[in-house]
Amino acid sequence: MDPIYIFAIFAMILAVGIIAQMFGKLLHTPSIVFLLAAGILLGPECAGLIDPELYGEGVRLVVTFAVVIVVFDGGINIDLRHLRAVSRSALMLVSVGVLITMTGGAFAAHELVGLNWGFAFLFGAVVAATGPTVIVPLMRELKVNNRVRSILEMEGIFNDAISVILAAVVFEWIAAPYSPVEYGLVMFQLRIAIGATVGMLCGIACAFSLSQTQIITKQLTPLVTMSFVFTTYAIAELILNETGIFAVAIAAITMGMADIPYKKEIQEFKSDLSVILLSAIFIILAAMLKFDNILALGMNGLFVAAAIILLVRPTAVFVSTVRSRFSWRDRLFISAIGPRGVVPASMAAYFAIELAYVDPVAGDTVMGLVFLCIIATVLLTGIFARPVARILKVIPMEILIVGGGGVGCTLAHRLTRRGENVVVIDADSENCQRVERLGIPAVEGDAADVATLRKAGIENAKYIVATTDRDGVNLLVCQIATNKFGFDESRLVARVNDPANLSTFRDLGIRSMSPITSAASILDNLITHPSLFSMYEIGEKGEIIEIAVTKHEVIGKAVRDLSLPEGVLIVLVRRGEGTLIPHGDLTIESEDRVTIIGDLDSVGRAVEMFR
Repeated sequence: MDPIYIFAIFAMILAVGIIAQMFGKLLHTPSIVFLLAAGILLGPECAGLIDPELYGEGVRLVVTFAVVIVVFDGGINIDLRHLRAVSRSALMLVSVGVLITMTGGAFAAHELVGLNWGFAFLFGAVVAATGPTVIVPLMRELKVNNRVRSILEMEGIFNDAISVILAAVVFEWIAAPYSPVEYGLVMFQLRIAIGATVGMLCGIACAFSLSQTQIITKQLTPLVTMSFVFTTYAIAELILNETGIFAVAIAAITMGMADIPYKKEIQEFKSDLSVILLSAIFIILAAMLKFDNILALGMNGLFVAAAIILLVRPTAVFVSTVRSRFSWRDRLFISAIGPRGVVPASMAAYFAIELAYVDPVAGDTVMGLVFLCIIATVLLTGIFARPVARILKVIPMEILIVGGGGVGCTLAHRLTRRGENVVVIDADSENCQRVERLGIPAVEGDAADVATLRKAGIENAKYIVATTDRDGVNLLVCQIATNKFGFDESRLVARVNDPANLSTFRDLGIRSMSPITSAASILDNLITHPSLFSMYEIGEKGEIIEIAVTKHEVIGKAVRDLSLPEGVLIVLVRRGEGTLIPHGDLTIESEDRVTIIGDLDSVGRAVEMFR
């Protein structure tokens, strides 16, 4: 084929990919939806402008290149601080969850489509990968709570690698049907061990090399990193095939944990490169889809996809998150987010080619089923992810706390445990480290600097809380938020250390409190009303929260008829501009704001009753 023709095709693919990315941004839908549609429309089954079969091994090379970059991009961006609270669930999802998905997918394919068990398990292994190619950009856009986002991203990264290894083991079983089961288990363990060892060693070597800033400059950092990434993949594959992806994932996470210079530049470079490669790869893989393979499956193919979405995925998630800190809403949302991405598509295409020598009909069936699952899961996720997140209320408030001292750190911890997304800014590195040990992101820098505020995500924040021990800093931060970023008085909260300055803050429309006057008031009430205030201590034991009433089940009910959890008290009801002292006959109305006081667990259950 004329090289200029290939060049023109690639230029067209990139242009279409950019347009698909733009549509995804405008319509708040994962761009993969439009990339898949574009690939099908431009492929041999429709316009015929792109025919991947003409490129031979070049397609496999491009797919491998893209998968390596995408896995590294996702791995280096995994925030292990958030995973401390969900590490057990994450481990369960990428082990027990993968096995449940593989087994459930195999059973569905065997019973509904008639694949023999070998090919059925190959299909199950391939669709076990949820993949970061859809999840990572989707989570960035939806901004769900940090625990949910972190576990979904980690699952995507490791599921890709585990799925590749499982599929390789099953393929060897199919290609050599007389191999004993023990052989497959040994090969699986060997691949995990080799991938983990190579990945960790290469990640450490890369982090050490990048720390030598006298030799490796800021401009060279992305290129050096890419060199190590591809070297990691190559070494692992040379030792034992189908171990490279897992090795890259481990290397990426190792580097992500290391304190290396210019990490932000590395992350941005890899993210930009991932967008370009994904645009090309999804279009090329979608162009490989044959309508005949899909049509041959009939309704049973749709039933397989439905079984994976509605039965297998929820089962895997709920089993993997037993006894976890996730609420039932979080678990339902995680169950609903299981889109398949580039790794299943590329593996399906690869195995369809390889199986042409073993059983071409079964190979085409596996590829058709995989692409059907990809299309179904991606479309459903793209269309319904945001509405489902809103219904299940897993999109928390974004709160920026200025000051990581005693007050700011304690407040951040309380808000994070309640499920809110919190970022702390502090100029003291020790304060930042203390906050990060609690699993809370921290930005070291001057909060009065606009660049620092932007880095901390002020443009996405719903509230700013200034908690430093300097009133001048707190006032300046609030004024910058108002003048530069359009914050109104309802989104600003400040600590005022000198009670004499309270009037200044309040005259400027800043909601504020003085620890001195508040402490005096609480001590006074502990003396005069000990029965009311003994259960609420600033710290670990109690919680007080105001919540808007939105749940239909409680609207129209009298307070005495509410089955509140034990240890909870409604102390105030705000209705419009008025404030009501609750009594047994008071009827709860829509949009009332109810203030609840009680112990932490009971308040959490009470909140679920009202929203």
